[in-house]
Amino acid sequence: MRWIKLGLPLTTLLLGACDDAQPPAAPPPEVFVVTASEQPYQPERTFSARIDSRSDVNITAQVSGKLTAVHFREGDNVDAGAPLFDIDPAPYKAALDRAKAEQERARATLADAKSNLQRANKLIEKGYISDSEYDTLKTRKLEAEAAEQSARAAMESAQVDLSYTHISAPQAGRVGRSVASVGDVVSPSYGTLTTLVGGNDMQAVFQIPERLLTDAAMSDNQPKASDIEVGLIMPNGSEYPYTGNIVYVSNRVNTNTGTVEVRAAMPNPKDLLRPGMYVQAQVRLKESLSGLMIPQAALQVDQQGTYVFTVNENNRVLRTNLQTGERFGENVLVTEGMQAGAKVILQGIQKVRPGSEVVVSEYKPATQAHTGSQPIPATDTNDEETSNGSDAP
Repeated sequence: MRWIKLGLPLTTLLLGACDDAQPPAAPPPEVFVVTASEQPYQPERTFSARIDSRSDVNITAQVSGKLTAVHFREGDNVDAGAPLFDIDPAPYKAALDRAKAEQERARATLADAKSNLQRANKLIEKGYISDSEYDTLKTRKLEAEAAEQSARAAMESAQVDLSYTHISAPQAGRVGRSVASVGDVVSPSYGTLTTLVGGNDMQAVFQIPERLLTDAAMSDNQPKASDIEVGLIMPNGSEYPYTGNIVYVSNRVNTNTGTVEVRAAMPNPKDLLRPGMYVQAQVRLKESLSGLMIPQAALQVDQQGTYVFTVNENNRVLRTNLQTGERFGENVLVTEGMQAGAKVILQGIQKVRPGSEVVVSEYKPATQAHTGSQPIPATDTNDEETSNGSDAP
């Protein structure tokens, strides 16, 4: 009994000592970081565009007459000078023959007037004719010269009209549908007989916002037109295999849309581009730039602005305020507030606060991050603030 009585106070004392002991401190949370680094990127903008041709020719009749022949198959490629249409030449041949006859008559009259004037030059010296008669012969010679010139011009005009009865291709290209048929009577007022589109003069026409043009003009590193290339996304979603160059920027802003027209010359060796086709024009620099990149998922946003959590050399968490630019794939361009080599927390953000100690591990993605070259429009800041609270990018 004595042992029991002595043991009870001892047990109570030991239990009280256990209650006064401090619990072991929790270990620092583990976070996964990425290192901010300089990476190549290629700024790019995409615009809706249509294809136009600088050599889209309307073929029309220059003279009136019955159509006697169509020498092409609709949709074929033709060479420059290839025959397209024939108009009945008979009335124009007859007109040319009449003009030639009138010219011959005018020549004969001129020759006679010259001979009379030559004789008059000898007679007036001897006083056989009066001054009045001499002046009359001289006038007739001048009139004959004018009549001969008029007849020659009429003959040349008749020759031109006759040549217009044969319509040929003014350039190489793809010929369209024939509006007129053999037997139709055509004339200059008839309208377009067919169209001819040159294959190598295609242009992508698109509109850019005036704000974008102003930003580029005010930039310290304003690119030249020769530094820019234009790619196309075809209507089926495929990438056009050739790039073009900007050849025209309008000198005025469209007051209705607030945009500026831009034209890019596009090669068309495989005849894939057709006038009127709608495509997507991708305007980008030919040479890549280099800039500081961090993952978009690391960004946080609050009332003070955009920031990330970084880890210093003592494994302490710091808040780093920064300015960002365009987004490229999963990364975002940092324009101000951070240096290359900074360790940015990507996973475990919700576990830390500025000044806390952490255990640092390097983040290793399961798949290769896609940076791309297409800038991604910034999302709504409220959505970003909500999404950035997740643990995984």
